Amino acid sequence: MLEQASSGLLRDVASPHLGDGQDGRWERRHQPDRSRPARRYLKAIPLPANAVLGFEAAGTVDAVGPGVTSTSIGGVTALLFGLGGYAEYAVASIWTRKPDTVSWIDAAALPSSAEAAVGVLRQLNVASGETLLLFGGGGSVGIIATQLAVVRGVKVISVVGEHDETLARELGATPVRYGAGLAGRVRALGAVDAVFDAAGKGVLADAIALADGPKRVITLSDPAAADFGVTLSQPTPDRAPGALDEATALLADGRLRLRAHQSMPMQQAAEAHRQLESGTVHERIILTLK
Repeated sequence: MLEQASSGLLRDVASPHLGDGQDGRWERRHQPDRSRPARRYLKAIPLPANAVLGFEAAGTVDAVGPGVTSTSIGGVTALLFGLGGYAEYAVASIWTRKPDTVSWIDAAALPSSAEAAVGVLRQLNVASGETLLLFGGGGSVGIIATQLAVVRGVKVISVVGEHDETLARELGATPVRYGAGLAGRVRALGAVDAVFDAAGKGVLADAIALADGPKRVITLSDPAAADFGVTLSQPTPDRAPGALDEATALLADGRLRLRAHQSMPMQQAAEAHRQLESGTVHERIILTLK
């Protein structure tokens, strides 16, 4: 198996082994997430020695583990799993079949963002007629969450930077800019029923004040969540069952828009991360294996 080494070069390591309910894949497309939450998440969690980065990928089925009946060898699929995506082979416990109308690049860009968006919306239990305040509305998770909420009749107030104001409007949300006076600008738009922090930018104090308490405030990555009594939503297999099926179907039907993205060869993974960390890149970067 090939993986990306810390030096930026590819190296050979042992292929992963399958357990019950897991699939093995030859990974055709991979992606480092450009979002700040993903980068903070990696920095906050100690990595095992020789860890292979990458939370998600898309590829073809190479083998199936014991008890797997929902897919077969040779089947084409999009994946969501823990670390291990920057490689030729990876093991997945959550997956969905990739429709022919969905490109490999889009399939690789979808899994973790869709699962997080669906999962937190379910945890918040936002309903038609309610107002959702969404921090990070221009990010990969925020874009998907906005569309899923709007189609369900939820009013979305999307907190974004200048670069994403037009995008938020196009998705059906009301944009509000980050910066001094943010809470006042949100209050001018009406009461907030729930808050989804998809940015993790230290916004929890404002979030709690605007939602009248922490009960319906959820963050994806703010390490101060416990200090504020806010739920830190963790990526677990039971957070959003069926999320990939739901999102992939919408994507295939042209009813779901993803964050803009570009591709680079996996051999350039180190350069991709340098570009993302510079803060000047406004697209996701999909790493590809030919």
